[in-house]
Amino acid sequence: MEIDLTRPDKLYRYSEMTLLQRSLRLGEFRLRPASDYTDMEDAAARTDDERKRKIVLRNPAITNVSTGQPIVPLGDVVMHTDTNTDYLTLCFATIYSDHFYQDFVGSDACLIIHEPNEFFNRLYKALDRVIPESWGAADGAVTYGSKSKLGAAFTKDDKFLFQFEWRFACMPPVQTEKCSAVKVFTGSIEDIAELVPAKASGEQLTIHSSGRP
Repeated sequence: MEIDLTRPDKLYRYSEMTLLQRSLRLGEFRLRPASDYTDMEDAAARTDDERKRKIVLRNPAITNVSTGQPIVPLGDVVMHTDTNTDYLTLCFATIYSDHFYQDFVGSDACLIIHEPNEFFNRLYKALDRVIPESWGAADGAVTYGSKSKLGAAFTKDDKFLFQFEWRFACMPPVQTEKCSAVKVFTGSIEDIAELVPAKASGEQLTIHSSGRP
């Protein structure tokens, strides 16, 4: 099975200015438990069960591999996928768009990472200092409306398609009901990133990155 993990040209993280200033100057990032997102009633764009996925395929094309003949389903095809554990996550977008400021409540700034490969090199090294080696970690594009080759942690319903998400996920070695948040420090990323306030979005940043999950 081949998995394309080519990172986009840029990554964008929308949040509060005060938090993103720490990310820029100190390289401080908070890895949140996936279970935290299930009950975020005040932020519809973030509300989702990050551990269990239900994917509904409408009018899917199905073929009998032994005969090559098409199979016509009687209705929608529903797929379920589950991580079977809580895990830690850090999320980015692969495009710049004003709508993120409205959809992600409290966001008033955007951290733009100009060199994603270098950023993740530093993040993985920082992770080694705070997470046991037995944990697994990966970053990749979220797949919408179908099952990701990277598993349930990288799979979302197509109603979240607008998020254009690139995700960093860190999995415990054994099934865990509830993880605790963890802060990692990469050191300053001012050499590979910049911070822009929301008010600058309409005039200064109108070009989307070429990559899309």
